Amino acid sequence: MKIVNKVNRSNINSLLVNEGQSKMSESMIEFAKSIPEINKVEDLKVLDRLFYEYFTRDKNTKKFESIAEQIFDRKTFSGCSDIGLAISPLLRHKGIPTVYVESASIEWIKDIQEDNENKELMKGHIFLEIYLNNKWYLYDPTFHLVYDNYDYNNLCLPRNYYVFAKAMNSFDLDVHSVKDEKELATNVLKDFDISTYTNPNYKEYNLKKK
Repeated sequence: MKIVNKVNRSNINSLLVNEGQSKMSESMIEFAKSIPEINKVEDLKVLDRLFYEYFTRDKNTKKFESIAEQIFDRKTFSGCSDIGLAISPLLRHKGIPTVYVESASIEWIKDIQEDNENKELMKGHIFLEIYLNNKWYLYDPTFHLVYDNYDYNNLCLPRNYYVFAKAMNSFDLDVHSVKDEKELATNVLKDFDISTYTNPNYKEYNLKKK
């Protein structure tokens, strides 16, 4: 099984570019200026706090359809897809190469492969890969978690998730709606061998803890 990978990791500077869906507005740039420099994992705590003070959640917002500027303008997010899309440009603006990672739960992969009605109940999650101090980390901004000892070649993620696509944002994957997301996941994961999933047991940092 081959995932969809739109990331040029050999050119690390390309992972700092905010274009298309990730293009930053003046309000986003001003917000980024309020964030202190991020030189270590602990510094992400301030970004995390400021981000969640600025936004509120609105479950009625349609997933995967907004650009980052729109999410900032309305000051609401639908869930992990909007969170990942809104926070990744900020990280890049602060000099941190960032990759947008789409994943599916093992439970949902089973539903897809069995072609049952539950396959319509999307069970995925957005993670970010961040490059900090010459080291890759896995960042889950939705749950305020950072994972150390991260191996970006390992497609198994914590909490029973499996990677099926990597890019700078969802539009780069031609994902503009939940329907598009389901089609992409189905095409990639229909032949995935679930038995190969193993928990990577990465060291976990909780940014909410003092």
